[in-house]
Amino acid sequence: MDHGSNGGMKHGHGGMEDGGMDHSMPMKCSMNMLWNSQISGTCVVFERWSIQTWWGMVVSCAAVTFLSFLYLHLLHVAQQQDKRTAIQLYLGQRPETSLLIRTSVPALNADRDHDGSQAISRSESPLPGGRSGNLGIQKLPSSIRLFRAILYATTMALSFFLMLVAMTYNTYLFFSIILGGFIGHWTYESEMNVGAVMNGQQVKGYACH
Repeated sequence: MDHGSNGGMKHGHGGMEDGGMDHSMPMKCSMNMLWNSQISGTCVVFERWSIQTWWGMVVSCAAVTFLSFLYLHLLHVAQQQDKRTAIQLYLGQRPETSLLIRTSVPALNADRDHDGSQAISRSESPLPGGRSGNLGIQKLPSSIRLFRAILYATTMALSFFLMLVAMTYNTYLFFSIILGGFIGHWTYESEMNVGAVMNGQQVKGYACH
């Protein structure tokens, strides 16, 4: 009787342990290789970024949309910085770095080519006041090189991260990336270089890097 009693107690105790283990088990990340609209059990790149509720999905989609917009924002900052640096070097000024986007970049006096774009064919071009500017290759200061390298590395990291998010094949997360790209393109692509487009020059798109 004692043996049966002990066995029953052990069995009951084991059952309690099994039940406790079931409740304490962490939520697992589901791996989907097909298009899906899953919410519970969706992990975004990291195991800690686990989505279990609709509210969690909404917050995650907002974060992904922001990261997608940030990627295009940084690309625009890099383009504006390169334009500003080129003009400052051309004018003989010391280039400066800035994360702020200015509404306009100073324009140079240049002849217009037949396609409507501004073109200067000589390595030396006259500036206002009779001065000349160098259009050849110039060495960049270390501060500018560091700034451009940081921008490039950051945009590259963001692009690969967004690629990993897209590889969840989740409908909501995927279209959050698209939404961020749409907002970014609408915000920063309000102008067109007609001459460059007519010459067949391709503008860098929404690729990995």
